[in-house]
Amino acid sequence: MRSIPLLSPDSTTKEPPAQPSANDLLVAKAGYASSATAPARSRGKKFLSYYKPYLGLFFTDMACALIVSTTTLLLPLCARYITKNILEGNTPQDLNQIYLMGALMVALVGIQLLCTMFIDFQGHMMGARMESDMRSELFEQYQKLSFRFYDEQRTGQLMTRLTNDTFAMSELYHHGPEDIVVTSLTVTGAFIILLKVNVALTLIVFLFVPMMAVHALYFNKKMNRALRSSKDRIGDINAQVEDTLAGIRVVKSFTNEDVEKSKFAYANNRFLASRRDGYKSEMYFSGGLLAFTQLITIAV
Repeated sequence: MRSIPLLSPDSTTKEPPAQPSANDLLVAKAGYASSATAPARSRGKKFLSYYKPYLGLFFTDMACALIVSTTTLLLPLCARYITKNILEGNTPQDLNQIYLMGALMVALVGIQLLCTMFIDFQGHMMGARMESDMRSELFEQYQKLSFRFYDEQRTGQLMTRLTNDTFAMSELYHHGPEDIVVTSLTVTGAFIILLKVNVALTLIVFLFVPMMAVHALYFNKKMNRALRSSKDRIGDINAQVEDTLAGIRVVKSFTNEDVEKSKFAYANNRFLASRRDGYKSEMYFSGGLLAFTQLITIAV
């Protein structure tokens, strides 16, 4: 039966050893973590290997993302064509053209809806399957690690690697490529279309893009730092709960409930502080981008 320390959370203690991430443990299984300077290419190869069983689904998902981006650009062009070229006349031919363009726009909306539904369901299922693969591989790796490793790591932290971190990785696997494709195509297409409409206004609009990019990158970096801290703190909470519940008989025998409550409150407050930092960075990130968007409208 493990002993329960009677130190208060404010006591001076050693910092726990750095906790390995889920990706670090998976890379270690592949033999890449044996060196402190593992090549980035090897890590990238390991990262991409989880797409291999689902390449068909992945490329279908990317095709749907391309279609969604294309229809997003085509619908405003169809509306512009109607208002600029058709509504000026009142002939029956013009009315027929309106009906045809309306039918085309409805068809585009239907295609966009189907592709969006495919992305939302099958895309997320692809990420969930990859998450399941990573979790199984990580659990298998846990069973191969030495006793010394478990002496240096806390069970709650390892559980967090197996649950929370693999979920975060699956979201990256699913949303990362989609967001890159959709954003790149939409921004490039919008730039080309605006150039054909009005060059001066296009330059004014895209003059704000570098400033928005600098703002977004700066606060996104701060958000990522806060998110990493938040993940570490939730791992500390899991570790604290695991320690307390595993030794609950000792806790009750020595009436140490108040000590355990104090230790849990300390870990919980650290998690809350990390969330506060993250939400503060998110506030500046979203607020700044919204302000830039309004400034673009004013400039135009």
